[in-house]
Amino acid sequence: MLSIHEQHMRKRHRITLNGLFYAAISSASFGFSPLFSLALIAVGFSNFDVLSYRWAVAAAVLVIYALSKKKSLRLNSFDEVWKVVLLSMLRALTSITLLIGYANIASGVASTINFMYPVIVAMCMMMFYGEDRSWENVIAIVTAIFGVYLMANGDGLIIEGGNTSLGFACSIISAFSFAAYYIAMKKTHAVKIESVKFTTWMMLLCAVYFIAAAFMIDGKITITTDLKSWLNILGLGLWATMVSNFTGVKAVRRIGPTLTSILGALQPLTAVVLGVFFLDEHLGPRTIIGISLILAAVFIIIMHQKKISRKTH
Repeated sequence: MLSIHEQHMRKRHRITLNGLFYAAISSASFGFSPLFSLALIAVGFSNFDVLSYRWAVAAAVLVIYALSKKKSLRLNSFDEVWKVVLLSMLRALTSITLLIGYANIASGVASTINFMYPVIVAMCMMMFYGEDRSWENVIAIVTAIFGVYLMANGDGLIIEGGNTSLGFACSIISAFSFAAYYIAMKKTHAVKIESVKFTTWMMLLCAVYFIAAAFMIDGKITITTDLKSWLNILGLGLWATMVSNFTGVKAVRRIGPTLTSILGALQPLTAVVLGVFFLDEHLGPRTIIGISLILAAVFIIIMHQKKISRKTH
């Protein structure tokens, strides 16, 4: 017979292992986004088509989930409405600029640039809110900037038919808009909105934005009966979006945000590996060093935040 202490330790160990598994699945599944997205673009889908399907499929599944669990999706006040609208617009801006990045530069590089959003959050909080002007944050910011410089001047950036300047600029914008999303979440206290309700409305609004853009700019939305295209749509909407979101939440609950964030590095690394093996992307020495520096900068920020959290609790 195991003692109560041994049973408790085994249970904690099992929860930790489950959490690590969920965190790995969450980040790795999101790393498949460029593979599915670029496959759809290659057969004639526009950027707006791709994102319309991505968010609509994810939102539909989440609505079904919410109804099955009898969760209320009602926004209870104008305060909740404007917060959801603002944050969904920032999320939509992130997804369209990142997709343009995928289409114009190496997808692994675009994913890595987007992944440096925690560094941008730290920089913005220092500059505009006077928060946490620590040497760790300064080192992380300088490291990330140098990493971006190396990637911008590396030989693994260019892809055939891509507009390198546009792709690089949009990837940078995606990182800043994603950082703005997290800052807005904190400053507007939107985290107090029930998570399933918030995520459902965010995805629904993103779908509406891109469907409207498809009709206004492209004049139509592509309708397909092709099985391969639908497999890519479901892969993007379910695997790279829904699964990524759900497992991310489960990971945070089991192992906390710090370990979950560290394993988030699997997202750009997955995109890099898939890009090399399936999208014929090439990584030169400067690009590899640049990616490594950005990952290091993000880890510095994460560990510094963990240290602050320990001091305040």
